[in-house]
Amino acid sequence: MEQGVPAAGPGENGAHRLARIDYGVRTAAFAYCFVVIALHVWGRSQGWGFWAALALQFLAYPHLLYLVETRSAHPTRAELNGLYLDSLLLGAWTAELGFPTWIAYALIFSTALNATVNRGGWGALCSLSLSAVGAALWTAIGGYRYWPATGDLVTTLSFFGSLAYTCGVGYVVYGQTRRLAAARDDLHRSEERYRLIAEHAADLIAMVDLRGRWLYTSPSYARMLDPADLEPGADAFRRMHPEDAERARIAVLRGAASERAPELALRLVDREGRIRQLRTRVQFVPANGAPRECVLLVSQDMTDLRESEERLLLAAHALEGMTEAIMITSADGTIATVNRAFTEITGNARDEVLGRPESEFRNALQPPEFYDELYRTVRRDGYWSGTTWSRRRNGSVYREWRSVRAVRDAAGAITHCVSVFYEIGAGSRPTGEAFASP
Repeated sequence: MEQGVPAAGPGENGAHRLARIDYGVRTAAFAYCFVVIALHVWGRSQGWGFWAALALQFLAYPHLLYLVETRSAHPTRAELNGLYLDSLLLGAWTAELGFPTWIAYALIFSTALNATVNRGGWGALCSLSLSAVGAALWTAIGGYRYWPATGDLVTTLSFFGSLAYTCGVGYVVYGQTRRLAAARDDLHRSEERYRLIAEHAADLIAMVDLRGRWLYTSPSYARMLDPADLEPGADAFRRMHPEDAERARIAVLRGAASERAPELALRLVDREGRIRQLRTRVQFVPANGAPRECVLLVSQDMTDLRESEERLLLAAHALEGMTEAIMITSADGTIATVNRAFTEITGNARDEVLGRPESEFRNALQPPEFYDELYRTVRRDGYWSGTTWSRRRNGSVYREWRSVRAVRDAAGAITHCVSVFYEIGAGSRPTGEAFASP
């Protein structure tokens, strides 16, 4: 009988495992039937044809059927059909033996039980019908005989054989039930893990059907939308920017029809009316060969990042437009960036100074102690300013006003220093000797 192994394609391990298990069960059960029937007819004048047919049916048949199943393009289907063939043949043997009560019960009961376990009520009806057809056909060929009595030994063997077979089937079903329960528990735990991840992830995770209706939304959506907007069955793109909603619906349909996971930028209007910038990936949800009826949306809120990028871009443009030279160095003195005025005043190109130590571009018009004191003041007070003499790359000397300010992180540690300077006399600039003022 079938051992609860899932159906598999030709040559797959699951199908061959099913055939091997059923082969072992059928071989043992048919050999037992051979012994019981042989004891039942022993002493009767049965010819060699009867014994040959008995041996062929109960000793050779299981091996022949197994050979056919393993060579079949669909081994599982062949095995299930073999159960019906068992019903037909054993029904014929019941008629041949004269319908002995205990033997007939054992043969018909076992095949009906197999069919019921594997194919339900319809399988049981088909098995009993085929047993009746087999008995009728043999009666039509060999005539009707009715010998219901069996000896004590045969009756005992039939009883305990049926009992053992029933217990064996029950054990197999029990094992199958336990495996299914374990698989269900594993699936439940897996679902719980993925739900836990989804519900605590910062990303916006949702499932929508092909009409663009919510099936599931992670709690992170509650930061942006009202509960009414997230009800299962509600329009998932109702709060989407009008220019992006149609693109999103088309992406859902394409995501369900394609193995590719398209990514698109969408704008969502949150409950406060703020436009959120989302980067969304559309991925179909596989369903074991079932029609694709939903897709997974995984979105990242890029709003703050985009706004930060815009602020940085504006700051960069502002720095480039200033007439004062600006040099920003990291805490270790490496030059991180300079603006255009820096290159115009000093004559040093941007690419030549970025990533190099600031100390390489100090001029020799001040002693090294001057710069040591300057940065000690910056580390202590956070700020230094004063006028100094400086030299351009071409050797010309000019007087400059310079300020150096420290940039600190939340812990108070210096992360960068910002130097701002300009040439005195190139416009309305303060004058005076070098000084330090916090």
